[in-house]
Amino acid sequence: MTVRNFKSNPVASAVLALALCVGAGGCAIPIILAVGAGAVGGYAVSRDTFEGTTSRSQDELWESSSRVLSIMGSLEDNDRKSGQLSAIVNGARVTVTILPVNLTTTKLRIKARKGIFPRIATAQDVYAKIMNQMEQQ
Repeated sequence: MTVRNFKSNPVASAVLALALCVGAGGCAIPIILAVGAGAVGGYAVSRDTFEGTTSRSQDELWESSSRVLSIMGSLEDNDRKSGQLSAIVNGARVTVTILPVNLTTTKLRIKARKGIFPRIATAQDVYAKIMNQMEQQ
């Protein structure tokens, strides 16, 4: 197959793109998730953590996070001083961390694991619902 034929063949181009993603090792999943996460204003940090920043206050995030976690699962632990809430959502342990970045920006970090296995979809779902709750206020 010549270079000219390769460029005009969409199947060959797709196979090459897939091979490059697989060849990148574990990096393809966070990159793909980061692209998909743009719709909710966040990005994947690792295989089990999803985070984003907002201009809302820590108190607003805390209230929305506790409301969403109590609806989605069972709220287990909350430590407002450290900015962490824990809950069980869909069988996964979810930890929400609210961190001040500066006077006008707050970081919302969601970590989800079921046993030793990461659950990025659960973390992303919790993040999206918290952000949606913030928009409704």
